[in-house]
Amino acid sequence: QNIVSYNYCSNPSNYINIGYGIDNNYARCCASSIASFCLNNPTKNFNFHIMAKKLSTNNKDRFKQLAQLYSININIYKINIDTLANLPTQIHLPIATYFRFILPLVLDNIDKLFYIDADIICLKNADELFNTNLNDNIIGAVPDLPWMNTKRNKALNLRNHIYFNAGMLIINIAKWNNFNTFAKILQAIQNEPQKFRYLDQDALNLILTNHIQYLDTKFNCIDINSIEQKNIILLHFAAHPKPWNIAFSISKLCNKFNKNLYQYYEKQTPWSGLPPTLPRNYKEMEFYAKCLRKHKYYIKSFHWYLKYLLAKIKYLIKKY
Repeated sequence: QNIVSYNYCSNPSNYINIGYGIDNNYARCCASSIASFCLNNPTKNFNFHIMAKKLSTNNKDRFKQLAQLYSININIYKINIDTLANLPTQIHLPIATYFRFILPLVLDNIDKLFYIDADIICLKNADELFNTNLNDNIIGAVPDLPWMNTKRNKALNLRNHIYFNAGMLIINIAKWNNFNTFAKILQAIQNEPQKFRYLDQDALNLILTNHIQYLDTKFNCIDINSIEQKNIILLHFAAHPKPWNIAFSISKLCNKFNKNLYQYYEKQTPWSGLPPTLPRNYKEMEFYAKCLRKHKYYIKSFHWYLKYLLAKIKYLIKKY
């Protein structure tokens, strides 16, 4: 529908194009992700592309400040989501999860796009990622966890395929569009929505099998115990709660290595000083209540259990 561009890069050459798909709830972590790339790759010229739904004026102003702060370009694309209106969503997989499919259509004037989930933080120099050769493949991606590979390949009836996580994708724009990837994915999901437990990620694996350059885990690390921590280039906070959620610090996901990683980068953005977000749906409320109970905050836990029950009742009434 429209594009808002904040262009503050003084050297308009050799851009590295990085894309995100978010709604307003993911603005703060998207900014932290952007800051992490800039801080750990200070010699690079970045062109960031954010496909967004219902981004507040306040958050747009902050993205402008972020672009000024790091001398980068940030382009915000507001889209008409009517095309996606009939696609299935889940509590933790909103409509914005499909935005990664649209970015290659909008950015058909560039060669290569690095799509990054907003909950990914860059921990060190990423030259090795930026210089990756896709070897005539449509995308580059990192294999998912072994249990996901077994489970999802069986569900999707994929043979001789390594199931990848779609949180980080290197996309050859021309090949993606020539393959008509977007239309094929939409068609697959609309034909058999019940088949795609992980929605867009499942569909990507199904449609792009045999067109994937597989990359090392360090470029999209989900399990920090599966790799030498010092080697991680992109850390993906894929599970819930997220590190900006109030439940994170008392959850089993929080450990010595990652406890303050996200907060460090958020402090380098105009979102610095924001309090942790409270639970927004009944699943998050239930989880927070359980964490509080585990840490013996019984009164507070009881309070959130009540909120959880009320929220779930409202959800079920609305659903049925």
